Amino acid sequence: MKKRLIFIGTLATITVLGISWSRGGADPVMKDNYPSIPKDTTYRGQVAWPLETRDRSIAGEASGVAVAPNGDVYYLHRGSNSYGDDTYITEPTLIVLDGKTMHVKKRLGAGLFKSPHGLEVDDQNNIWITDISLNQVFKLDASGKVLQTFGNAYGPFTEVGLRIRNVLPSIPLQLDEKTFARPTDVTVFKDGSFAVSDGYRNSRIVMFDQKGTVKWEVNELGKQDGQFNLPHGISSDDEMNLYVADRDNARVQIFNRNGKHIDTWSSKELGRPYGIEVGANGKVYVADGGNYLNGQKKNAQSQIVILNKQGKIEKRFGTWGKEAGQLRIAHDIAVGSDGTIYVAELLNKRLQLFSEKR
Repeated sequence: MKKRLIFIGTLATITVLGISWSRGGADPVMKDNYPSIPKDTTYRGQVAWPLETRDRSIAGEASGVAVAPNGDVYYLHRGSNSYGDDTYITEPTLIVLDGKTMHVKKRLGAGLFKSPHGLEVDDQNNIWITDISLNQVFKLDASGKVLQTFGNAYGPFTEVGLRIRNVLPSIPLQLDEKTFARPTDVTVFKDGSFAVSDGYRNSRIVMFDQKGTVKWEVNELGKQDGQFNLPHGISSDDEMNLYVADRDNARVQIFNRNGKHIDTWSSKELGRPYGIEVGANGKVYVADGGNYLNGQKKNAQSQIVILNKQGKIEKRFGTWGKEAGQLRIAHDIAVGSDGTIYVAELLNKRLQLFSEKR
């Protein structure tokens, strides 16, 4: 009997770890269907990339989008790789589009990344990219040359330990504060300091100064204010407040420049935030990826949500599909100075823009 119990216990442990390994340690919290999304009459959607045959042949999973100070649009994708792959991508993963004509100006990033995820362009036109397979944050110049990398190398058992910890959170695993565990996004401030959402196997946001020294972190798995379950996107406003898309908690959390929790926005209408951007107009734009990756394949939804600084929803729109103006997992979002909304769509493997109808 004792041997049988030991066998059952061992089998259960292997099963749990097997599930953890297959899904990367995720612990999704399902959310009820939110109310129907209103039909939009304000914005017109159109595909911005890929348009040319050669670009369609290399277009991969959409990951990130950002607008540079000069208005150019930067788009990040994974080429022939998929989420979590461990080989370098041979295709150019970063596409730079002229902000006025939407013509391709540059194709960068070939051979640099394995599974790029988050994207930011700072006030000095430096390009910041997080990679969830390399577990690093990259800072590149405008030509695509790597200037700096942030993130310590893993020890021999770090990866296994992280996967186990995501299923069994009580198991201790001490990580150096500069060690990322699949970092999801980055936001950069005018003084050169930056904050990273470190979300797939950690549950934290971490603030760095201009030299890459850690100033503070908020690091706890959970549902309470100040806790996270997959912080997936991060943005900031002029006061250096941080806005975090807390994806598997289906909410947005706001922190001040010192890491103090300010507010939490959560409602069925908000959906499941994947990406977030604070616009120059002060409004907050959310890419809601919906529940598709959390098991709801039938009647899937994805939308764009616009909120004011108090968290009140002013507009929400989007229908599921492959046509222009439709969405299939809005993964990241950016906003131009003219109010144009740019969305990176994971499943449609494209960049789409939404401009106000004239």
